[in-house]
Amino acid sequence: NKVFPLETNLIKKMEMWGDAEGAYSLKQSDSLSTSLFQITGPAPIPYNDSRWQQLLLHYEQLVHLHNLGLAPPSSSAAEEDVVGNACRQCAKYGATSSNLAAFSLHVARMIRDLQSSLQTYSTDTEFKENMENSLPKQTNGINASSGKISVKQRISLIGKARVTCGAINLLRILSHETIVQACCSKLDAAAEGDESEYDTNYILKETFTYRSRDEVDRQNSGQDAAVEIIAAIMAFLSSIGCTIQQGKNNDILSIPEMYDVIVQIFSLLLVLLSTQLYQPMVSSAELEGRPSSHFFLEKWMEYAHWQRTSSRQQQKNKEERMRQEEAQSLGQENMGEPNILHNEPLLFLYSCLHWLVDRPSPPRRSIAFHYVDLPKSIAQQMTNMAVAPDGMYESHSIVIASVPRGENKVASKRSNSSARTTMQSSDTLQGTSDTNSQTQQTTAIALGTDDTMDLSSPGHISGDIISWNTPSNLLLHPIRSILLLSSTFFLLPIRLIRLAFTLLGHGQHRGIMGGSSSHNTKNLANGDHLILQQLQAQCEKQSGWNQTNNILWLSESPIADLGSALMLILSNNCRSHGSNERSASQNPFRSELASLNDNRWNKETTKNQSTTENSLFPQSSSIDDHMSVLSVNFESLFEALGRVVHTEVGALSLYTLLLSSPTFAESLSARSDLDTLVMPLLRSLYFSTTMTLADPKSTSKSGQLSQLITLTPNNRPFRSQSQLYVILILLLIFSQDPSFGRDSFRRVRVSVPTVKWYKERHIKEASLGSMILVVLLRAITFNLNRLQDGFLLSNCYAVLLNLSPHIADLHDYVATRLVSVTISCFKRYATLVAENGGEPEMEDDLSTLLGMHGETCRTLLTLIKHSIRRKCLEKNIHLVYAILLEQRDFQKICQFAPLGDTSSISTLIKKANNIIQENGDGGVMTADQTLGVLKTHMAELKAYCIPEGLFSDADSVASDASDLGNLTFTYEEESDPEVFFVPYVWDVIVGTLTTTTMEWSRMFIQVFPLNEDKELEPLAENSNLEGLDSSDVGAHDNTPDVV
Repeated sequence: NKVFPLETNLIKKMEMWGDAEGAYSLKQSDSLSTSLFQITGPAPIPYNDSRWQQLLLHYEQLVHLHNLGLAPPSSSAAEEDVVGNACRQCAKYGATSSNLAAFSLHVARMIRDLQSSLQTYSTDTEFKENMENSLPKQTNGINASSGKISVKQRISLIGKARVTCGAINLLRILSHETIVQACCSKLDAAAEGDESEYDTNYILKETFTYRSRDEVDRQNSGQDAAVEIIAAIMAFLSSIGCTIQQGKNNDILSIPEMYDVIVQIFSLLLVLLSTQLYQPMVSSAELEGRPSSHFFLEKWMEYAHWQRTSSRQQQKNKEERMRQEEAQSLGQENMGEPNILHNEPLLFLYSCLHWLVDRPSPPRRSIAFHYVDLPKSIAQQMTNMAVAPDGMYESHSIVIASVPRGENKVASKRSNSSARTTMQSSDTLQGTSDTNSQTQQTTAIALGTDDTMDLSSPGHISGDIISWNTPSNLLLHPIRSILLLSSTFFLLPIRLIRLAFTLLGHGQHRGIMGGSSSHNTKNLANGDHLILQQLQAQCEKQSGWNQTNNILWLSESPIADLGSALMLILSNNCRSHGSNERSASQNPFRSELASLNDNRWNKETTKNQSTTENSLFPQSSSIDDHMSVLSVNFESLFEALGRVVHTEVGALSLYTLLLSSPTFAESLSARSDLDTLVMPLLRSLYFSTTMTLADPKSTSKSGQLSQLITLTPNNRPFRSQSQLYVILILLLIFSQDPSFGRDSFRRVRVSVPTVKWYKERHIKEASLGSMILVVLLRAITFNLNRLQDGFLLSNCYAVLLNLSPHIADLHDYVATRLVSVTISCFKRYATLVAENGGEPEMEDDLSTLLGMHGETCRTLLTLIKHSIRRKCLEKNIHLVYAILLEQRDFQKICQFAPLGDTSSISTLIKKANNIIQENGDGGVMTADQTLGVLKTHMAELKAYCIPEGLFSDADSVASDASDLGNLTFTYEEESDPEVFFVPYVWDVIVGTLTTTTMEWSRMFIQVFPLNEDKELEPLAENSNLEGLDSSDVGAHDNTPDVV
């Protein structure tokens, strides 16, 4: 009952439809609670029973329900958890009562009804626009009449969308608990040795099969609610895809309720596919003819395969009939077919790709807008989280989903004085979307839609929020202030408070509260400390929050993120090529991606395009000549990927498109501006291999680390090691094209705005190849020091060796780094060989430190030898100078037998010294003087550095590296790629995309490994919240060449 003043200047106006307050304060005596217990109880409720209608009348509360699952089922607090008890009842009785199946049928019916209303609304809106353009000005009465019709249709559409949104949210919550219990029961049975008697698919099949009271015999097939809900969703999304193709997408997504419906549908689909999440990973190749245990995934794939096959066969028959009719009577119109089957998998992917490109922002008053706005408000208060001049966070704990358009152009003008200023600059795209939303609201009011009507419920959130007196004290009263800011409990404190207080480290307490932590600790009320202790005790133990690697995801488009996640799951599953009946095309979504084409060019020209010699991938042979294919604008897609590829979901999307669509891969191989994709990848790789010092005083005067920091899930510069794998794989795919290597060193230059994130040296301008080398050198040393991952090292070697024939115009700093890392690695390798009794490692051994250092030395020496070839010597004069500076160490390297032939390096050093001695003034020469002497006598240096006759004078640096033989390393997927990519996609979904929007039973996740469950100390009243200073965060390990 104590009133606290509102203290924020972050949000001027918060509006959201629905009754969030009523959903949060739900009690057992409420009518909604009674309805929930009835539909989830053991007593069957017929499909036509009026109790379903009574339940759906509470749609404004249903849309805000969340099963937080904080209280243990056996505790007294669980008795008051209405939603949790309803979920547990549904999981227990759903298979025998058929109530969940009946509710699923109702949801499917409402989605189809909403689809029909959406099509009518879109058609009538287009007709109205055409009429307004064609009718004369005197027909104002007709225009007014058509306007009233449009308003009524819009209000009807909004009403149906609201009810549907609430129903889908409830179905998602109930289905999630049912799936979790079904999967956990199977694991328990397996632990007891009774796995053969328990089948997850059987339980889910019974749960989602509706049988009336008269159907006592369980052998009766009943009505498959799983297929009904999947078919309804696919039909709805394909209808959206058709609407997008007709150019009417903006008007639909400007309706808050329609935007929320799409978000809820995507969330429901993720939950239905989560049988993979709660079971150990078993790929389609490992099944070996056995049935899959992923009930909804199999249903969805079977339906999509049937639908795709039927639509393509119908289209084929139609085209054949049209050809016959044209042969019989020219000019006769074809009336078409009354019921046209759309290729729903194609339209689904088209919608996902379209939203990936456009990234539509949620309109105001939508629930999705609330999801988007609150994390940004929290992030603005993270004053100890370093933000780079490009407006992106340096820490992996906070990730901006998409780089705002035009961000690089203003990066050099950006001030780095505070996180808030930079964060506001990074929200340029969101500000644009807000303006668009306001414009759309103005249009809606003019049309007389729901915005002009009193549709507010008792829990409707509306009105201005007073500016806070002290902006730095957002969490002075952390729980109450945030609840007032959000007006709903379900987004917080479980998600954002945990992210703000635990995920981002104890140092965040000081950054969030501002000022001295001891001062703020005293200001915290005792009730706040008690709430925080309960959060730590319940959230960590019951939900397993700390067992997954969670980040604060700042996105302006939930639709684009969730659509990309579903595209990744569907395209990376069911990829085996076995001998079963559906092996040829058991993944229709992957097959559609294989036909991806550029809609800017003629379709026939694209399909008949021949494969060039330097293509990344072979031309697909599965595209039927007479069939329509998935078609998007490759230029827009390329630019969109450049804005999101720094994220894990963006990198995975790029990888999936490259590996599944040969045409898209070919289009990238022909581009000369791949720095749009490569530079964001390098930025992510750079910060993923940058450790911050726990104490700046731990460095010696020379800048060397006195002790190495141990990598733990809570203390490492990356969220997931798999992210490093995908980045290096993408770099390898790019580098295996020879034209990329040539262009990266000679044509593509990167300047200040795009490399300001590199902290060790202020690089004004460098080639793209130089930036790749310097970041990979950092990755290699980080790997040798801390990760010691052979797979990462082998991919780094492959990229470097692919680029080595084309190294030219190497930046002076990069040349120095290459030499210093080589020498440092050699010294460590020599020590390891001595400790091994003077014996080198086994060939191709990357499992030991000795083998890793030995292979690293040989790879870097190969780079140096390739860079000082006769044709490249003049272009890499800075590398020659760097070698001369460290010639004593290189003389030791040349005498070390395990490293192979290094005579070219020793010969170069000897001749360069002779030239300097003969042409110097006898005194100490400066760097510029030395470089001048070497450039003047370059012909003489070339004549002696390489034996005569090996190269001809006609060789030029721009020629192909035929003298080095075939050194190209290519990337090939493993025979069973699902084993890596499916768990990783789920890891990204749980820990990144849905961290603040969906609840998952983290303790029961099986598809990817969880972090060790460590107890966290409760937040005591006098606890030390000092943590890291803002200066500590910027203290980077600036000596990565120490191996």
